[in-house]
Amino acid sequence: MRRVPIVEVTVPVVLVAFLWRASLASTSFYFPSMPRILGEFQRVWFSDQFARHVLPSLTSLGLGFGLALLGGILLGISLARVQRLENALSPILEFFRATPVAAMVPVALLALGPGARMEISLIAFGSIWPILLATIDGVKGVDPVYLQTGAIYGLNRDQLLRRIIFPAALPQIAAGVKIGIASAVAAMVIANMVGAVRGIGYFVLTAQQSFDILGTWAGLIMIGLIGSIASGLYALLRHFMLGWHRDWKKATDQQ
Repeated sequence: MRRVPIVEVTVPVVLVAFLWRASLASTSFYFPSMPRILGEFQRVWFSDQFARHVLPSLTSLGLGFGLALLGGILLGISLARVQRLENALSPILEFFRATPVAAMVPVALLALGPGARMEISLIAFGSIWPILLATIDGVKGVDPVYLQTGAIYGLNRDQLLRRIIFPAALPQIAAGVKIGIASAVAAMVIANMVGAVRGIGYFVLTAQQSFDILGTWAGLIMIGLIGSIASGLYALLRHFMLGWHRDWKKATDQQ
């Protein structure tokens, strides 16, 4: 039976309770009390503002991250398996990997114009790198004994990739995907703030520019919730997808 994560539950609850109590007497314009912030959160997001700002952001986030996931895994496997291709593309990939998402905004605006295409492209650009690098390292790190065993049993290159290489690299790819989710949420906010008339980033920027402090806090909490829920859903998915890996690791540790 799985143990109850007491610490993981207790610490956030205690922290929220402390902030709630400490903020009750707040008179600061920039740091209002938590009851006021949560009241504004309910007023803003339990209305048509959710469909106007949150749903478009989630759509762009899903499409952009989906492209990053597909492209990162396919390109990572190709680069890891073909050394000449990795050598040829490595300088270009390193250049773009070191380029912040914010620096690509003017290029994306000029090339694609404001709108969903620009946002999806920036999200994909911002989140593909951890997935790509984790895939390359995972594929390169596959034990040669596994490959030799597969060859002995007559597996061809495609079968080796599907049955041995990809499953063996999957735990490391999963770690890169987790980092990519956080990068995708950050890129989503940046993309919403530039050349957009809707989206959670646009809402926060507009609230900040109009000195709507409660609205700004409500938007920041929504961004945090989006990131936390996305990470939590992925952690649940990874738990089921990598169940075989945990069982295998336990069995090998006991030997």
